[in-house]
Amino acid sequence: MNQGLATRYLGLQLAHPVIASASPLTATFDGMRRLEDAHAAAVVMASLFEEQIRAEDTRYAMFTEYTADSNPEAATYFPELPDYRYGVSGHIETLRRAAEALDIPVIASLNGVSDDGWLDYAVQLEQPAPPRSSSTFIFCPPTWP
Repeated sequence: MNQGLATRYLGLQLAHPVIASASPLTATFDGMRRLEDAHAAAVVMASLFEEQIRAEDTRYAMFTEYTADSNPEAATYFPELPDYRYGVSGHIETLRRAAEALDIPVIASLNGVSDDGWLDYAVQLEQPAPPRSSSTFIFCPPTWP
């Protein structure tokens, strides 16, 4: 680590201050691997928005539950998804894979609109972190009147 460029960001010690911000490259594991190969000091995943997750969950429930009793075979239109963890499952899986495989910090971002959302989704985002990594959460409360 070059001491002339070493820096701290969000409590993380980085080799240099070049961090890949949220972008299409940080949305996939392969993209984050490419950024690590290009010597990014850390990557920031796209934000997880609570209101987006709620909208997706409402849509999923509407498709699977609302029409289930309308026709005997309607219950089989949408198969049960035993591993479905609301709208966050793909995001969390990408975070877990990256946190386990990459040697640079992977920073997750959460935008919650309710107290329950903040707590629930923050716990889910923190769980994939392997023992060798550290999680840093920064709470930025809304500033509306």
